Amino acid sequence: DQTIAYRAAGATAATPAPPGTPPPAASNERWVDVDPVLLFRYSALTFNGHRIHYDAPYATTVEGYPGLVIHGPLQATLLLNFATAIFGSSPRRFSFRGVHPATRPQRLLLSATCPGNDGMALEVRSADGHVTVKATAQW
Repeated sequence: DQTIAYRAAGATAATPAPPGTPPPAASNERWVDVDPVLLFRYSALTFNGHRIHYDAPYATTVEGYPGLVIHGPLQATLLLNFATAIFGSSPRRFSFRGVHPATRPQRLLLSATCPGNDGMALEVRSADGHVTVKATAQW
């Protein structure tokens, strides 16, 4: 399933909400630096021509974002690769959901907990502490 939300014309970026609860202790963590080059390359790789991911003046001036928008699928790809590295093989099933926008080049925290023998719960946290993507992987 995919849900797409469109912003109204002339809408400005909302004031960010305070971060949620502190992250629980994760059994595995990895920091990933997201920069404009990575955003541009991921856009090219996925044939995503939307300028909010690689044209900062357009993203801020025309679309009203506080900076470049980090792709939700990029964050999911990072989590999928992270889960594979931890478990040693690709999951049989992987699902994700974007829960908060991530903007501007920044360092993201990937974390994973293994609640069961064949499952893993994963999330991405932005530099300001917001959970931006949640995912589950199963083997």
